[in-house]
Order: sequence, then structure tokens, then C-alpha cells
Amino acid sequence: MDYAEVGYHAFSTGPAPLRRFANTARRVLNTFLTLTQLGFCCVYVVFIAANVKQVVDCQFPGNEIDIHGYMAILIIPLLGISMIRSLKVLAPFSLLSNVFLGLGLAITFHYLLTDIPSSYDRSEFKSWKQLPLFLGTSIYAFEGIGVVLPLERKMTNPHDFRGFNGVLNTGMVLVTCGYIAVGFFGYLKYGDAVHGSITLNLPPSDNLAQLVKVLMALAIYLTYSLMLYVPAEIMWPHLAPRFHSSKAKCLGEYAFRAFLVLITFILAAAIPNIGLFISLVGAVSSSTLAIIFPPIIELVTFWPRISRWNIAKCVVIFVFGAVCFITGTYASIQAVIEYFQHSDDPQPRFVC
Repeated sequence: MDYAEVGYHAFSTGPAPLRRFANTARRVLNTFLTLTQLGFCCVYVVFIAANVKQVVDCQFPGNEIDIHGYMAILIIPLLGISMIRSLKVLAPFSLLSNVFLGLGLAITFHYLLTDIPSSYDRSEFKSWKQLPLFLGTSIYAFEGIGVVLPLERKMTNPHDFRGFNGVLNTGMVLVTCGYIAVGFFGYLKYGDAVHGSITLNLPPSDNLAQLVKVLMALAIYLTYSLMLYVPAEIMWPHLAPRFHSSKAKCLGEYAFRAFLVLITFILAAAIPNIGLFISLVGAVSSSTLAIIFPPIIELVTFWPRISRWNIAKCVVIFVFGAVCFITGTYASIQAVIEYFQHSDDPQPRFVC
């Protein structure tokens, strides 16, 4: 089962008063899954455009193309890769993406670990006002629940996905160590000037740094279709019956995928700030899927034979998720409003 089906069956076999909410649970989960994955795609568009813009601005100084222009240029290549409908076909692209990410991270750490300032030059804590934005960003970074079950289902040996040293735990440990290292040394190196993506802080005049931005942009480009896979899988089955012939269904699915891509471009163009977009998506959708719904599903599934300890655990996790959702959403929307209020201010340009 996928995530939404898990929610549906938890409610349909749970306490009698809650069984009538089974379909509602499935619809709500599918809605948030769609919003989250489309939000990821929007962030990917902003990330690729911002990195490509820095590279091109350095190689061709004086060009007046803004980030929206680079987003428009990206539409065609992203439309092309988004037409891939099979996870099996996407697997080699994901592997190549991981290679590019590994190379990019290795070179990035070369810059982060060179001429590191003293930790005494950095404040230990920015402000409580920034904490909700941090929570939204962190949840966004770790949340991938929409593709966890589909990936496990498509594996040749699904049992290898679980366990103490399974694919999921091993991957999450490596990812956590990577996030901590990039976050710590990135802030130590650049302080308050650090961007939403660490690659945007690398020296624009250095050819090796330019290579990092290209590698990272390519890596994210190659995984864009993987992020689009979940919303397409959720929504297309509801539209497919409207098309009668197999050819019409095939063309219809391609057109629908193109429509989703255009939606992500429109949203990305509306908020072309990667840091704010990440916090907003993380607070609104990712916190709901990763922290709020899982304890609810566990309580409904195992009620009434669930222990008091597990009830307390689920309540604590739920409350934490609700706090992240409310404070993160409020802080992100407030930051977006402030961003638009200052959008007419002169923007600093990188000098090569």
C-alpha cells in the first residue's frame, strides 16, 4: 500500500466511530502528498535557475536576464525529463544524480574547510524568531514519506529496505551526517551571509566553484521527474477514465504531466527565493505528512490495545508537529510578505 492507502485502511478497520472517515483520510493524505511533492518541484526549479544564473552571469557579465528568464529557459528540458513515467527508467538518472551530488559535495567541503573563521566570530543562536523557519527547513530536508512506500514496493527485495542496517536507516544516517556537516561548516564559513543553498555562496570567479553549481543543477534536474512521479500517480488515475482509447490516455497523461510542470514553474516564479520556499513547503505540507499524520494513524490502528506509553509518545509527536505547522507557516508567510515588500530594493550582483 502507499501512504494514503495505509491511512484509509487504518481508519476503515479502526474504532467504529472513525470508520466513516476512511475515505476522508485517504483524500486528505493524497492532497498533502500532492502539495508536498509539487512544492519540492518548485524548490528544484528555483534551485536550478539560481545556480545556472550565477554561472552564466559570471561567464557573460552584463547580461540582464533575471531568475525568471532562466526559469523560462528551463521549461523545455524539464518538460522532456518529466515525460518519463516509469521508476525503473528513472533509476539510472537517480544514480547519475547521486554521483553528481557526491562530487559537488566533496568540492563544496573543500571550500567550506579552507580558511575557516573562528567559532567565536559567529553567534551561537540567531533569534527565536528564526526558529520556526529553521524547523520548516529541517522538516523539508528530511521528509520524503511520499516516495518511501513506492520505492520499497518497487524493490526486487523489499525486506532489504527495512531493518537496523536496511536501505532506509543507512540512507537517513548518511543524509543526517551530511546535513549537519554542511549546516555547521557553512554557517561557520559564511555566517549570516549564507544563502538558502550553500552553492550560491561559493566564489563566482572560481572555475571549480562554477563546476559545483553546474553539477548540483544537473543532479537536481535529473531527480525532478522523480519528485513529479507521486502527484502524477495520485491524480492521473482519477482523470484517465475520461479518455477511452489507449492512445488518448497516453497523450492525455503526457499533457497532464506537462500541466503539472507548468504549475510548478508558475509557483516558483511567484516566490523565487529558495530559502523561503523551502521553509513554507516544509511547514505547511511536510510537517503534516511526516509528524502529524503518523501518530494519528498509529493510534487509530492499534486502538484500544495500544499502551499508555505509546499514547503519550503519539501525543507528544502530534503536538510537536502541530507547533511546527502553526509557527512555521506563520513565520514563512510573514517572511514571504516581507520579501515582496522589499522586492523593489536594488539586488546585489556577484562580481567575477
